[in-house]
Amino acid sequence: MKKIVIALLLCFCFQFIHAEKYALIIAIGDYPKKTGWSTISSANDVPLIQQTLLNQDFKAENIQILLNADATYAGIENALNALLKKIQPDDIVVIHYSGHGQQIFDDDENEEIDDKDEALVPYDAWAKYTYNYKGEHHFRDDELGNYITKFRNALKSKGQLLLLLDSCHSGSSTRGGIARGSRSVFAPDGWKPDKEGSSKGSDMTEQSTEKLASNAAPFVLISGASADELNYEYKGTGSLSYAFSKAMSKLGSDYSYNQLFANIQTVMSVISPQQNPTIEGDVNVALFNNAYIKQQPFFKVTAIPRGDVLKIQAGKLQGIFKNTTINILPSGSARVEEGNIITKGLVVNAKFNEAIIKLDKPLEDTNISKYWVFIDKPAYGDIAVDVYFDGTLTNKSIRSGIEAFLEENHLGKVVKDTLESDVILAQEGEEITIYAPNGRVPISNDEDSRGGATLDDIKNKLFSFAQGQYLKNLDMKNSDYEFEFKLIPVSYDVLLDEIGEKLDPKDFENDNGTFQVHEETDHVVLQVTNKSKTPLYFSIIEINSKGEINPFMPNGDCSLNDNERKLLPGKTMTFDDCVFSFYPPYEKLVLKGFATPYPINFQSTVETRGDSSRSASNPLESFLGDTYSQSRGSDGNKSSANIDGYSTEFVYEIVKKE
Repeated sequence: MKKIVIALLLCFCFQFIHAEKYALIIAIGDYPKKTGWSTISSANDVPLIQQTLLNQDFKAENIQILLNADATYAGIENALNALLKKIQPDDIVVIHYSGHGQQIFDDDENEEIDDKDEALVPYDAWAKYTYNYKGEHHFRDDELGNYITKFRNALKSKGQLLLLLDSCHSGSSTRGGIARGSRSVFAPDGWKPDKEGSSKGSDMTEQSTEKLASNAAPFVLISGASADELNYEYKGTGSLSYAFSKAMSKLGSDYSYNQLFANIQTVMSVISPQQNPTIEGDVNVALFNNAYIKQQPFFKVTAIPRGDVLKIQAGKLQGIFKNTTINILPSGSARVEEGNIITKGLVVNAKFNEAIIKLDKPLEDTNISKYWVFIDKPAYGDIAVDVYFDGTLTNKSIRSGIEAFLEENHLGKVVKDTLESDVILAQEGEEITIYAPNGRVPISNDEDSRGGATLDDIKNKLFSFAQGQYLKNLDMKNSDYEFEFKLIPVSYDVLLDEIGEKLDPKDFENDNGTFQVHEETDHVVLQVTNKSKTPLYFSIIEINSKGEINPFMPNGDCSLNDNERKLLPGKTMTFDDCVFSFYPPYEKLVLKGFATPYPINFQSTVETRGDSSRSASNPLESFLGDTYSQSRGSDGNKSSANIDGYSTEFVYEIVKKE
């Protein structure tokens, strides 16, 4: 009997050890001119996704890349079929697509609610229906559905399939930013849909004609935009590719795909606030079967151009900014110990996905495999906003005043291209409006933020927006203080002030996976979990689409003291005494929570716009208070040696009562 048990254990371990991770990255940006498709920056997504997967222990030889001319319809089919032959049960497969997408007339009656298929656009697919091209190279959603089923059947119940689609299929306008997708349906001249339904979610998970096995693998599909939206690029990369890479760099413990998606939503709310990413499939399964790298404690050296200078493949995307101090240790070091430090250094230049480090003393050996880089004291960047002046902005005093304001306070700069901007200033008559560049959506479109705005009004609105974006982006990831929180819907008797039963949060998620609450009628309570081994205190702020900040917990109506917000290790608390209801404006908001091992309360800091933080005993309260100062340091990046904690987010949307 003992031998049988040992044999079974060995068999189980053998299967676990030999489970592999595979990826197929498809990126098409340089479409032939004859196809009618515009050029997009899909090639820039490849190193982002590739490095993200390498950081998750995907072997380089298991990551196949199809770029531009290699990604024809036949090339994509061949690559999918080859991967199907290679994988084994229990493996993990990631398929990433960056390129155009398009809606196409449905070739199967009664299949689609809107009489249109969704399709990916290979390198050799044309944008318009012609006498000699009728859509045969479009990769339709029903074909994708068949491949999803084939992969799931091959991977079996302990495997996983993740699809990432950084594309879109429709939309009414491409004004303000580079978008991936087409405004028109691919169809013969004169074609009209027989049905007028609307698509839900990504609408890419078409019913498969393949039979799904009972022991099929779970799968998840994450799309950069819902089926009726455009998917915008962000400063030369796909918005989903950027958001996925950033979200994967700040994973906590026991992460599900739903939690990963929440991180993606937070990033997307910063880089493309009107865009709605979607998630579909088995969203509550563990990310990569829990075989993921939670947080890299170190970074590998990619180059040593000089003995006292080295490069790492990590930068602002991973939260590494100028003036971060680092320690160099021998590769293989489990942790930083003073006796093992070879030398120290300072980040002198942080780029998108790369950092240059100046060392205190030169390395004797320039073999990159001998060194690992550990963060010593982080820097958290600083508040900045890059502004583009639209041609309609003819008010010279506003132009010169904003440019001087940005320069004198080191808050950013005026740029000459909308693709490099964070906001656009435009003028109509006497009205001056601040727009988000992607989709040219007004950031502040209420009456008091528009017509006749003074220079000071515009300065304050630009600063509020920049501060809000900065705090949304801010990551503090000391895993010793890890926690999470969410909103739990409840039934509530307003007259009696009594809470009834707790409701299923899934019933409050829309087709895109966003948690939604209706004005006045919906009520929620806060649930917080301490995932660390240390007693923690927490405080939560709320950031709206304009960047305005409000205290969420504690707040004026629910002023819990420090001890009432103290969480013991491993414990979950639901704060039933604080019931939240919601009112317009209708928008998507970010709740940003911070936890530390010492008491913390952002309420007075926010309500006094930083004034109360001058006497704060908690360094995090002082840190938040400092973000209210419109005059930034000349360097723009300060080391924050005393700041320590853990931050996390929850995204929700207030919608109109039906």
